[in-house]
Amino acid sequence: MDFTRPGGIVVDGVGLTFHPPRRDSVVALENVDLTVSPGEFVCVVGASGSGKSTLLRLLDGLITPTTGTITAGGEPVTGPSPDRAMVFQSDNLMPWSTVVDNVAYGLVLGGMKRARARQIATTQLERVGLADAARLYPRQLSGGMRQRVNIARALAVDPQVLLLDEPFAALDAQTREIMSAELLRIWSADRKTVVFITHQIDEAVFLADRVVVLSARPGTVREIVPVDFARPRDLSLKRTPEFGRVVDHIWSLIEDEVRGSLGLH
Repeated sequence: MDFTRPGGIVVDGVGLTFHPPRRDSVVALENVDLTVSPGEFVCVVGASGSGKSTLLRLLDGLITPTTGTITAGGEPVTGPSPDRAMVFQSDNLMPWSTVVDNVAYGLVLGGMKRARARQIATTQLERVGLADAARLYPRQLSGGMRQRVNIARALAVDPQVLLLDEPFAALDAQTREIMSAELLRIWSADRKTVVFITHQIDEAVFLADRVVVLSARPGTVREIVPVDFARPRDLSLKRTPEFGRVVDHIWSLIEDEVRGSLGLH
């Protein structure tokens, strides 16, 4: 596999140590090795504090590793880039702007004329099933709709890589299920590279081509679990014994560490 192609990611021996003032240093990640193929959907799971979100911020270039290197499309990651778009748990929509202008914001900020940016934003809203909401304001949307706007905004800049940090964590269980299926529908149109952080093992198995399991702090790659279920996937997959076996295997890798993070031994 040629990881220098657009969308390819290589994480080579990456470690990150935080040095907070007047406190002991914290080793968040240690010797992390990971490759992601162009167009692959990879999920990352692990106990709280294992460095999942930290890894995502390293991939986006928001922070710099203490050791090791990261490349995206064959180029060193030294800071944020239009080739990578981040979707956070909080949608961070601007309440004073319409939905279409929220989606167009990054394009306008990059110098595109507003009319053209709105055209692109409208196309992305159609992709996520929110064309009719273009003139609404964020306060008029449900949580699931707001996150679809958030995803449309990320897609509008046409990145090679989507980095999603628990984007459905604030949603109720039923909405979260539907949003997982919607995300796969949206992704299947052009299959951009996706790295998706989640605490929910069943969500990871449903979405991913591979699930990366991080150990407790300092986080390192404990195992990479392939998910071989055919695509497209339907939510009924979650009710099959085969699906349950993959979920159980991943849970067996992290159960003790999750209990430890809660003070339960």
